[in-house]
Amino acid sequence: MATSGIPRQELAKQRGWEVEPSRSSDRKLYSEVVTNKIFRKKFKLTVKSNEQQPPDTIKALLKNIINPTEIKVGINTYKSLKEGRIIETNSIEELEVLENDINAKCEGKLETNAHKLRNPRLVIINIPEEITTGNLENTMLAQNLDVSLKQGNTAAKFCYETRKNTRNLVIEVSAQTRKTLLDRRVKLGWQICKIEDYVVATRCYKCSRYNHRARDCRGRKHAPSVQADTSSRNVQQTLRNTNALTA
Repeated sequence: MATSGIPRQELAKQRGWEVEPSRSSDRKLYSEVVTNKIFRKKFKLTVKSNEQQPPDTIKALLKNIINPTEIKVGINTYKSLKEGRIIETNSIEELEVLENDINAKCEGKLETNAHKLRNPRLVIINIPEEITTGNLENTMLAQNLDVSLKQGNTAAKFCYETRKNTRNLVIEVSAQTRKTLLDRRVKLGWQICKIEDYVVATRCYKCSRYNHRARDCRGRKHAPSVQADTSSRNVQQTLRNTNALTA
């Protein structure tokens, strides 16, 4: 019996089969799940010993001197590091209370360092020659009255030239200012410049992995080449020399 052209559900009804209904409509894409996900801010504090004590000794000292119940601080995470301990709280206020209490009761013994989130960086594409890191903010405020910018919201970091001999300028802004400026154009002098996210992938020349530098690398020496004893930095320098000779 030919069944071509008959839908699966209709064929099941004709033959009396029990078919589980399709759930494809209930499935969500990964992008949809990530978009609706709420990311919780983390407030962390690193505690190290000034006397080079091991993490277990720091843990015992904190538990003997610091009382979270007394200072009304909730501890979410209490992990061990190579040279100390890391503590996570619920809010920035609790983090400040905990840091002040440790500094007051463990002065000279322990060193605290509260983790601070880095401000996002944007790049202004193809800026005029007269624009520098010194006059950028005043120029943006004077020529872009339609953009809700305030004095001190933008900090010019550095300029760099591209291969097309154009100049770009990198600025550091707050999260709210980034939302205001991202993917829009600003007036600078006689030009209208586009603003984009400034993203640079830091790569280690020792192990060829990302998000750290060679001076901070703890991995093994590795080079993406045929010669195993050649570092990535030397490989890139060899390629530059070869290109210079063949140019």
